[in-house]
Amino acid sequence: MLQLNAAFLVPCENSGSRFSIDYQGSKQLPEHCPAASKNWSRIWCVVAGLTLLIVSVNSAGAANKPDILMIMVDDLRPMLGCYGDARIKTPNIDRLARRGVVFERAYCQYAKCGTSRLSLMTGLRPDSIGVFSNRDKDVVNFRKRRPDAASMSRWLKKHGYHAQSFGKIDHDGWHADDEWSVPASPGRSGEMLEVVNSEDVSKPTTIAERFACPVMQSPDVADDHLFAGRMTQQVIDVMRRRDSQQPTFLAVGYRRPHLPFVAPKRYFDMYQPDESWLAKNPNPAEGSPVMAWFNSDGYVGAAKRVNFKMPNPPTRQQAVEWNGYEMRSYLGVPYHGPIDTALQLRLLQAYAACVSYVDAQVGRLLDELESTKKLDSTLVVFCTDHGWHLGEHSAWSKMTNFEVATRVPMIIAGPGFEAGRTRKIAELVDLYPTICDVAGVEKPDHLQGESLITALKEPEESNDSIALSQYARFGTKYTGRALRTDRYRFVVWDAKKGGETVHRELYDHDSDPDETVNLAGKEEHRELVLTLESQLRKAFLRNEK
Repeated sequence: MLQLNAAFLVPCENSGSRFSIDYQGSKQLPEHCPAASKNWSRIWCVVAGLTLLIVSVNSAGAANKPDILMIMVDDLRPMLGCYGDARIKTPNIDRLARRGVVFERAYCQYAKCGTSRLSLMTGLRPDSIGVFSNRDKDVVNFRKRRPDAASMSRWLKKHGYHAQSFGKIDHDGWHADDEWSVPASPGRSGEMLEVVNSEDVSKPTTIAERFACPVMQSPDVADDHLFAGRMTQQVIDVMRRRDSQQPTFLAVGYRRPHLPFVAPKRYFDMYQPDESWLAKNPNPAEGSPVMAWFNSDGYVGAAKRVNFKMPNPPTRQQAVEWNGYEMRSYLGVPYHGPIDTALQLRLLQAYAACVSYVDAQVGRLLDELESTKKLDSTLVVFCTDHGWHLGEHSAWSKMTNFEVATRVPMIIAGPGFEAGRTRKIAELVDLYPTICDVAGVEKPDHLQGESLITALKEPEESNDSIALSQYARFGTKYTGRALRTDRYRFVVWDAKKGGETVHRELYDHDSDPDETVNLAGKEEHRELVLTLESQLRKAFLRNEK
């Protein structure tokens, strides 16, 4: 989109001087310049008319592109009212769901923050990115290796959008300011570890040391005392100042309910969980390999910091005792061994409180759009980076290929399509091409997802779509690649050295939606396993670039 911010210059003959015409058509003519003559005045009229025509066309183009508000919430499983969880109070996200299309079966490509967000923002799948850790150097190397893989923000900026981010959109520390129209606003370094002063909650919040951080806090403070509330006001201020002649892409990333579970007390008071909240499948799936559900393999060093030696690799029983170490590494949770029921219920209360706290901030953004009569014309995308275990399969946190770790909430509301729900299987990698289509922006060649525009227009229609997820275990010694079909979840675990397949998993969602029994080793499913493995291999091969 052309922006006429500079003056348009026409040289004057005989004088070496010049006159300028700005985009509003004003002029300044030196008295001695022949442009003051009648003939030059006619020329000026033509030039001014062309200039105003360009501005008019440019403004019309901008008017045809919707503003975009993308809201990304960290570590959020579909534990929302609009996804059928009546225990959770999320009136504002539910309000958005009533306006848009709810994707009931959407999946991430990698159940870990950095890789998942990089995949979403670049439109590439994890194998094409080649980043499987949260190390800064890995993302720097990726950007050097794939300069062609323009991020969503860079692409929209190139096509006329004012692109601005707040909070956590890229993984913390991974944002690149040149991908946005103005520098990103992620908050303080380490903002994820924001805590309050337990002795005087009225004091400004601080950033805790990672391994001396409480697992949860419920301070009696206003929403804006914490970063999420302050950030929301910052976004609203930008909304009020924005240039109506240029479409905007605002990406807003809320860090909760990521650990630590910190939210104002009033949100904790909304919940008093009982034992019905506990995971229905707290034990590892029958017949499943340890690497499928043991998500503490990246925390061996963290355990060593507190003088514990985590078995690596562990036996099945050891894996259960050490599982969920991301959460166990926070103060207030045992480093290993059973987590008693009372503590589990408090953790569930804290997770739910954080979800409701974020919901309130989403409500403030929707209220601002509604009060300025922008809600109907704005494309609003709501999603997360991956799901989260709350005790399922003995695990807490993410970092597995199970349904509970890979399934995500996804809601898209905007001009041109009606509210509804769809059973179409969707992926986070599909958001980039979808946003391009809704915005009327051409799609870059490198994208590996598929546009969901048809599902937005006809949500009741479903097809034989699939989702692909993956996770690397024990460093990158093994990789589990998962295929989600309408009925099955199928996973193969391959060794990096030699490429040998060491384990397979098969779960039938018609009979076992909680994925409690691995059917892959049963003779009666041998043909099905062969069919699904062939489908999986072809799908991953097709997406290699």
